[in-house]
Amino acid sequence: MSPLFIFATSFLIAMSGALMPGPMLTVTIKESLLQGWRAGFFISTGHGIAEIIIIALFALGLNHLLQAQWISAGVGIFGGLVLLLMGADIIRSSLYGNINVAYRNLSLSQAEAGSFWRPLREGLIVSIANPGWVIWWFSIGIVYVTMALKQGWIGMGSFYTGHILADFTWYVFIAFAVATGKKFMSDLAYKWILTICGILLVGLALYFMSNGVQSTMTIIKS
Repeated sequence: MSPLFIFATSFLIAMSGALMPGPMLTVTIKESLLQGWRAGFFISTGHGIAEIIIIALFALGLNHLLQAQWISAGVGIFGGLVLLLMGADIIRSSLYGNINVAYRNLSLSQAEAGSFWRPLREGLIVSIANPGWVIWWFSIGIVYVTMALKQGWIGMGSFYTGHILADFTWYVFIAFAVATGKKFMSDLAYKWILTICGILLVGLALYFMSNGVQSTMTIIKS
């Protein structure tokens, strides 16, 4: 398997995953409404940091540890709880916060101090807290990492570059589309979109937590 083949297939597989609606998409839409297209770049950067961390942990043998069913159940419950809190905060801010057209039209430098840290932090947190992301890495991801390692650091570099490039391409595109479209939104429509994003995160959180609880019950019964 050549480095070019690894790069191309890694890009395509990662893009297929990015296209699926999930917490990353929801957070990208929310932050893009607040901070413009740059939010897509910062969120993808945070997401990329999370993926560097998990690849490093693979190298340390974490994949063997997380095969334990009780750890998988814990990931679902804890990750779901984090997403639940994020979703609830989005809903609270959109319904009761002082969010309006004037705030949306502020430039990045005029927004809250250090605001670029927020989307970067959310990209990192929403990745690690998403059980679906963990499952992907411990199924498809670990297979690709194993194959890429056969080519040494060149193979791993090709894999990671193709993978993260797909994320940046998609989420920066989404952020740009949302940031451009928000100029034509009313305050009411804007707040409803944020509320829907929050509800989607809460729904995903409850789904992940439910799976975690079911896994826990299975362990207890066995």
